[in-house]
Amino acid sequence: MSASWIYGPLISTDDFAGHAALLGRTYGMAPRGAGRLEGADAEALLGEGFAADLQVLGTPGVTAGAVLCRFDGPPAPPVRDEESRLFRDAFRVIDFYAPDFAAALEHSAAAGFPMHTKEASYELAEGSFREAHVEAPDNVMTAFLSGPADFFTEFAQVRDRIASEPVSISLPLSDAATTTAFYRDVFGWGVVYEYDFVDASFSAMLGIDGEDAEPIKVCSQALGPSRDRTYVNIVDYGLPADRAGSLLGASVPPRRGLLGLVVLTDDLDGVVARAGADARLGEVVDVDLPGFGSSRATTLRAPFGAPHVVAQPRDAEAILRADA
Repeated sequence: MSASWIYGPLISTDDFAGHAALLGRTYGMAPRGAGRLEGADAEALLGEGFAADLQVLGTPGVTAGAVLCRFDGPPAPPVRDEESRLFRDAFRVIDFYAPDFAAALEHSAAAGFPMHTKEASYELAEGSFREAHVEAPDNVMTAFLSGPADFFTEFAQVRDRIASEPVSISLPLSDAATTTAFYRDVFGWGVVYEYDFVDASFSAMLGIDGEDAEPIKVCSQALGPSRDRTYVNIVDYGLPADRAGSLLGASVPPRRGLLGLVVLTDDLDGVVARAGADARLGEVVDVDLPGFGSSRATTLRAPFGAPHVVAQPRDAEAILRADA
């Protein structure tokens, strides 16, 4: 099967500056390109009636980063709000490895982005891990992860800075099996890691604490092409029924927030054939994509509704060379 990997999250926003500041100052991303989608290209990749400006950011040295998208017109409501911040069926957190956890939090706070809620410290089979969240505009949540250095040599390519490239994007789901099959059958991704734990500090970080609150059991299955590429972390937070609502179908343009993914591939035709016509938002188009250059691209809807912009750059080797 062809090689397909996640470049990074697709973030819809009317605040380019706020997101660029967080991803740049806190997580070390740099601008890779900017441009605009309109006309037939926008219709194919974003949906009928939409046009948008794009900003592409990247982690220097690797082919990973984030794509910011600002739709024309007045700002739409965010995918997540305070009430639905833990709901299923929409992407939730962008995770980055921090070799020096304390230094990363200090650096982020100095850049104007302090820790959100509380820090979590939990045990997995591989050792002790720490996690802290930092909130971006549009209710987008990011996270510093830290743990045994030997463990992260398999999961992060960048390990000598404040933060790595995006290691994973978490995704709580109502129906994990259907989405797992979609990622496996369309992109050829498999399970690269699994874990579960029960921890009171993690529950408190999510805001599930208090005298009557019991620690939740977190179960995770990581899906991707390999451990050292950005993966989707399909996670079950073990939430009680009154906290486990669904955002199924909410991740659609022009809603703001952590909207979807940008996926690069070396065989777009194969990806499209395996996905089937029902999963495709529009036609395959030839487009000059900011940060990626001349490309063939289309957008697929995952089973939970989030858009996945899939691009095959005509000079993929040039992109890899530029990031080396």
